[in-house]
Amino acid sequence: MVKNTQEKRSEKLKQQILDTALEIGLQEGFEALSIRKITKKMQYSTGIIYHHFKNKQEIIDAIVAVESQSFSNQILKLLDDKKDVITNMETIFHYISILAFKEPEKYNLVVTRKYSSPKAERPIWIHQLSEFLKKGIQDGLIRKIDPDKAAFSIWSSFLGFNLMISRTSDLTLTEVEAMFRVQFDLITKGILYNR
Repeated sequence: MVKNTQEKRSEKLKQQILDTALEIGLQEGFEALSIRKITKKMQYSTGIIYHHFKNKQEIIDAIVAVESQSFSNQILKLLDDKKDVITNMETIFHYISILAFKEPEKYNLVVTRKYSSPKAERPIWIHQLSEFLKKGIQDGLIRKIDPDKAAFSIWSSFLGFNLMISRTSDLTLTEVEAMFRVQFDLITKGILYNR
Protein backbone atom coordinates (compact mmCIF):
# COMPACT_ATOMS: atom_id res chain seq x y z
CA MET A 1 0.00 0.00 0.00
CA VAL A 2 2.77 2.43 0.95
CA LYS A 3 4.70 1.50 -2.19
CA ASN A 4 1.66 2.22 -4.40
CA THR A 5 1.19 5.60 -2.73
CA GLN A 6 4.87 6.44 -3.25
CA GLU A 7 4.70 5.33 -6.89
CA LYS A 8 1.61 7.48 -7.48
CA ARG A 9 3.28 10.46 -5.84
CA SER A 10 6.42 9.87 -7.91
CA GLU A 11 4.41 9.64 -11.15
CA LYS A 12 2.49 12.79 -10.24
CA LEU A 13 5.74 14.67 -9.61
CA LYS A 14 7.21 13.35 -12.86
CA GLN A 15 4.16 14.64 -14.73
CA GLN A 16 4.47 18.02 -13.00
CA ILE A 17 8.08 18.22 -14.16
CA LEU A 18 7.01 17.46 -17.74
CA ASP A 19 4.16 19.97 -17.59
CA THR A 20 6.50 22.66 -16.26
CA ALA A 21 9.13 21.86 -18.89
CA LEU A 22 6.49 22.00 -21.63
CA GLU A 23 5.22 25.34 -20.35
CA ILE A 24 8.74 26.81 -20.31
CA GLY A 25 9.52 25.34 -23.72
CA LEU A 26 6.38 26.78 -25.28
CA GLN A 27 7.05 30.22 -23.79
CA GLU A 28 10.80 30.49 -24.32
CA GLY A 29 11.60 27.81 -26.88
CA PHE A 30 12.89 24.33 -26.10
CA GLU A 31 16.49 25.33 -26.83
CA ALA A 32 16.23 27.69 -23.84
CA LEU A 33 14.83 24.99 -21.54
CA SER A 34 17.13 24.02 -18.67
CA ILE A 35 16.96 21.98 -15.49
CA ARG A 36 17.67 25.20 -13.59
CA LYS A 37 14.62 26.92 -15.10
CA ILE A 38 12.43 23.93 -14.25
CA THR A 39 13.62 23.82 -10.64
CA LYS A 40 13.22 27.58 -10.26
CA LYS A 41 9.66 27.54 -11.59
CA MET A 42 8.69 24.48 -9.52
CA GLN A 43 10.65 25.63 -6.47
CA TYR A 44 12.27 22.22 -6.10
CA SER A 45 15.88 21.16 -5.80
CA THR A 46 17.75 19.87 -8.83
CA GLY A 47 18.11 16.53 -7.04
CA ILE A 48 14.37 15.92 -7.32
CA ILE A 49 14.47 16.56 -11.07
CA TYR A 50 17.50 14.31 -11.53
CA HIS A 51 15.82 11.59 -9.48
CA HIS A 52 13.17 11.35 -12.23
CA PHE A 53 15.17 12.29 -15.34
CA LYS A 54 18.84 11.84 -16.25
CA ASN A 55 19.07 15.15 -18.08
CA LYS A 56 17.24 17.78 -20.12
CA GLN A 57 17.25 15.53 -23.20
CA GLU A 58 15.37 12.80 -21.37
CA ILE A 59 12.74 15.36 -20.34
CA ILE A 60 12.40 16.57 -23.92
CA ASP A 61 12.19 12.99 -25.21
CA ALA A 62 9.38 12.29 -22.74
CA ILE A 63 7.52 15.43 -23.86
CA VAL A 64 7.94 14.43 -27.52
CA ALA A 65 6.56 10.95 -26.79
CA VAL A 66 3.51 12.35 -24.98
CA GLU A 67 2.83 15.06 -27.57
CA SER A 68 3.33 12.66 -30.50
CA GLN A 69 0.80 10.30 -28.99
CA SER A 70 -1.59 13.19 -28.40
CA PHE A 71 -1.27 14.32 -32.06
CA SER A 72 -1.78 10.75 -33.26
CA ASN A 73 -4.88 10.31 -31.12
CA GLN A 74 -6.35 13.55 -32.42
CA ILE A 75 -5.69 12.57 -36.03
CA LEU A 76 -7.30 9.17 -35.48
CA LYS A 77 -10.40 10.92 -34.13
CA LEU A 78 -10.60 13.02 -37.30
CA LEU A 79 -10.57 10.04 -39.66
CA ASP A 80 -13.99 9.09 -40.98
CA ASP A 81 -14.43 5.74 -42.75
CA LYS A 82 -17.58 7.07 -44.39
CA LYS A 83 -15.64 9.80 -46.21
CA ASP A 84 -13.38 9.40 -49.23
CA VAL A 85 -9.59 9.53 -49.13
CA ILE A 86 -9.37 13.12 -50.38
CA THR A 87 -11.77 14.43 -47.74
CA ASN A 88 -9.89 12.58 -44.99
CA MET A 89 -6.54 13.84 -46.30
CA GLU A 90 -7.84 17.39 -46.39
CA THR A 91 -9.20 17.15 -42.84
CA ILE A 92 -5.99 15.70 -41.42
CA PHE A 93 -3.55 17.94 -43.26
CA HIS A 94 -5.64 21.02 -42.49
CA TYR A 95 -5.66 20.10 -38.80
CA ILE A 96 -1.87 19.70 -38.82
CA SER A 97 -1.39 23.03 -40.64
CA ILE A 98 -3.52 24.87 -38.11
CA LEU A 99 -1.64 23.15 -35.28
CA ALA A 100 1.68 24.24 -36.83
CA PHE A 101 0.36 27.80 -37.00
CA LYS A 102 -1.22 27.98 -33.54
CA GLU A 103 1.35 25.91 -31.61
CA PRO A 104 4.60 26.35 -33.55
CA GLU A 105 6.96 25.48 -30.70
CA LYS A 106 5.14 22.24 -29.97
CA TYR A 107 4.91 21.34 -33.66
CA ASN A 108 8.61 22.07 -34.22
CA LEU A 109 9.61 20.09 -31.16
CA VAL A 110 7.71 16.99 -32.20
CA VAL A 111 8.62 17.12 -35.88
CA THR A 112 12.28 18.04 -35.60
CA ARG A 113 12.99 15.62 -32.75
CA LYS A 114 10.98 12.81 -34.27
CA TYR A 115 12.35 13.06 -37.81
CA SER A 116 15.89 14.32 -37.26
CA SER A 117 17.17 11.13 -35.69
CA PRO A 118 19.20 8.98 -38.10
CA LYS A 119 17.32 5.98 -36.71
CA ALA A 120 13.89 7.57 -37.04
CA GLU A 121 11.23 5.01 -37.74
CA ARG A 122 9.13 5.37 -40.85
CA PRO A 123 6.04 7.24 -39.68
CA ILE A 124 2.94 5.08 -39.31
CA TRP A 125 1.05 7.81 -41.13
CA ILE A 126 2.86 7.05 -44.38
CA HIS A 127 1.54 3.49 -44.24
CA GLN A 128 -1.94 4.76 -43.32
CA LEU A 129 -1.89 7.27 -46.18
CA SER A 130 -0.74 4.54 -48.56
CA GLU A 131 -3.74 2.44 -47.53
CA PHE A 132 -6.05 5.41 -48.14
CA LEU A 133 -4.53 5.92 -51.58
CA LYS A 134 -5.00 2.23 -52.43
CA LYS A 135 -8.67 2.54 -51.52
CA GLY A 136 -8.94 5.72 -53.59
CA ILE A 137 -7.43 3.88 -56.57
CA GLN A 138 -9.87 0.97 -56.11
CA ASP A 139 -12.78 3.41 -55.89
CA GLY A 140 -11.67 5.09 -59.13
CA LEU A 141 -11.08 8.43 -57.44
CA ILE A 142 -7.28 8.38 -57.74
CA ARG A 143 -5.32 7.54 -60.87
CA LYS A 144 -3.07 4.48 -60.84
CA ILE A 145 0.08 5.43 -58.93
CA ASP A 146 2.47 3.65 -56.62
CA PRO A 147 0.63 4.27 -53.33
CA ASP A 148 3.72 3.77 -51.14
CA LYS A 149 5.85 6.27 -53.06
CA ALA A 150 2.95 8.71 -53.37
CA ALA A 151 2.23 8.48 -49.63
CA PHE A 152 5.89 9.15 -48.83
CA SER A 153 5.95 12.16 -51.17
CA ILE A 154 2.67 13.61 -49.94
CA TRP A 155 3.58 13.18 -46.26
CA SER A 156 7.03 14.70 -46.79
CA SER A 157 5.55 17.62 -48.72
CA PHE A 158 3.08 18.48 -45.98
CA LEU A 159 5.68 17.95 -43.26
CA GLY A 160 7.93 20.53 -44.89
CA PHE A 161 5.03 22.85 -45.66
CA ASN A 162 3.87 22.81 -42.05
CA LEU A 163 7.41 23.25 -40.77
CA MET A 164 7.64 26.44 -42.84
CA ILE A 165 4.26 27.57 -41.47
CA SER A 166 5.44 26.98 -37.91
CA ARG A 167 8.66 28.92 -38.46
CA THR A 168 7.14 31.96 -40.18
CA SER A 169 5.97 34.25 -37.40
CA ASP A 170 4.35 37.01 -39.42
CA LEU A 171 1.58 34.94 -41.02
CA THR A 172 -2.09 35.42 -40.31
CA LEU A 173 -4.59 32.58 -40.05
CA THR A 174 -6.17 33.79 -43.30
CA GLU A 175 -2.81 33.54 -45.08
CA VAL A 176 -2.19 30.07 -43.65
CA GLU A 177 -5.63 28.93 -44.83
CA ALA A 178 -4.97 30.31 -48.33
CA MET A 179 -1.53 28.67 -48.53
CA PHE A 180 -2.97 25.39 -47.29
CA ARG A 181 -5.57 25.51 -50.06
CA VAL A 182 -2.85 26.04 -52.69
CA GLN A 183 -0.69 23.24 -51.25
CA PHE A 184 -3.58 20.80 -51.02
CA ASP A 185 -4.83 21.62 -54.53
CA LEU A 186 -1.35 21.14 -56.01
CA ILE A 187 -1.06 17.72 -54.44
CA THR A 188 -4.55 16.49 -55.21
CA LYS A 189 -4.34 17.62 -58.84
CA GLY A 190 -1.32 15.36 -59.17
CA ILE A 191 -3.12 12.22 -57.98
CA LEU A 192 -6.76 12.61 -58.98
CA TYR A 193 -8.39 11.65 -62.25
CA ASN A 194 -10.51 14.79 -62.37
CA ARG A 195 -11.24 17.39 -59.75
